[in-house]
Amino acid sequence: MPTPAPAKSRDMNQARPKATTTGTLADVLQARLVGPSDIPLADIAPLDKATPGALTFIRDQRHAAAWATSNASAALVTEGVQLDEGDTTDRAILYVPNADRALLTLLEAFAEHAAPPIPEVGIDPTAVVDPSAHVDGAAIGPLCVVGAGCRVAPGAVLMARVTLSPGVTVGEGSVLHSGVVVQHGCTIGNGCTLHPGAVVGADGFGYLPGPKGPIKIPHLGAVVIEDDAEIGANTCIDRGKLSDTRIGKGTKIDNLCQIGHNGDIGEHVIICGACAIAGSVTIGNGATIAGNVSVSDGLTIGAGATIGARSGVINNVPAGEVWMGTPAMPAREAAANYAQFRTLSKDMRQLRKRLRDA
Repeated sequence: MPTPAPAKSRDMNQARPKATTTGTLADVLQARLVGPSDIPLADIAPLDKATPGALTFIRDQRHAAAWATSNASAALVTEGVQLDEGDTTDRAILYVPNADRALLTLLEAFAEHAAPPIPEVGIDPTAVVDPSAHVDGAAIGPLCVVGAGCRVAPGAVLMARVTLSPGVTVGEGSVLHSGVVVQHGCTIGNGCTLHPGAVVGADGFGYLPGPKGPIKIPHLGAVVIEDDAEIGANTCIDRGKLSDTRIGKGTKIDNLCQIGHNGDIGEHVIICGACAIAGSVTIGNGATIAGNVSVSDGLTIGAGATIGARSGVINNVPAGEVWMGTPAMPAREAAANYAQFRTLSKDMRQLRKRLRDA
């Protein structure tokens, strides 16, 4: 283990993207430019909130009319959108094949500048690192705790107040933001991001009834988060009872989610905010779980399936299907039921009137 040394931070002056011009952006994005090439741009904003000097975007025809009243100096516009270009002497339009993808390219370029400062390699003097831990080539920020036998790979970053219990492994290039807690024996793969307050490896919620109340079931497994996964702020992933809870490669979990013990979440799954996934749930590769969905224990959601927002899943979902509602069912059936439900009271009143008049 290296001798603790002060960890340096990147310059906070880089917190905002540098100004550019419409011509430079047109070259970077290979956009068709209508208007001046020398308009300075120093911000990105939505159509209704943009100020002079800002770039905005128009993805489809629904938003085209708002360009006339926007204060933005330039807009990324999807080719094919019919736009009243107006006076282009002091404003510019950059036509691209897909405005959303072009914007993503710019946001990725600016993300480094907008992110919090990342400590350089070294151990902050206020951190506590067990002598048996291996942290060579990693950055350990202020007030971190790294337990016995932990392995923090080169290029990994622990921001302030991260706690690694004994036996934790953190892979190359992973970033654990402030307040993350990883409990004993858990593994974080390469290139992962854990946002502030995430807790990995807390005990699973398992009890048996007893004469004096619930009896706690020990959980001997851990949590394995595979490469390139991202875990949102204040999300909790419970350790397994006998086997590990697994989060697959490239999976993205939003803020305030609960993943129960023994869960097997596949690769490239999207789980949106405030979802509650009970224990022993299997989710196949490429599935999408929209916001505030609850999934009962022991179920399987097939690969490529989509669950609509606020659904309550109490049955297995076949691969590739779209389900919604509470209880969740195939989307077409759920939509038809909802349409009937919306007019149910009116239909019943009409039926009673017909019966009275008969």
